[in-house]
Amino acid sequence: MQPNRLMNVNELASYLAMKPAWVYNNHRTLGIPSRKIGGHLRFRQSEVDRWIDRDCPASA
Repeated sequence: MQPNRLMNVNELASYLAMKPAWVYNNHRTLGIPSRKIGGHLRFRQSEVDRWIDRDCPASA
């Protein structure tokens, strides 16, 4: 996947190994970087990767 490509909710859910409903329910509260284009959520992989590195604690 290209890092600057915009992913939709289903693609992000697959990338994170989560369900699409989890993305919809948690993107705001967790601060997952997103934008709305034409009423649809979109996520840039490079921004999501930075969010993971910055805001998600590593497991022990």
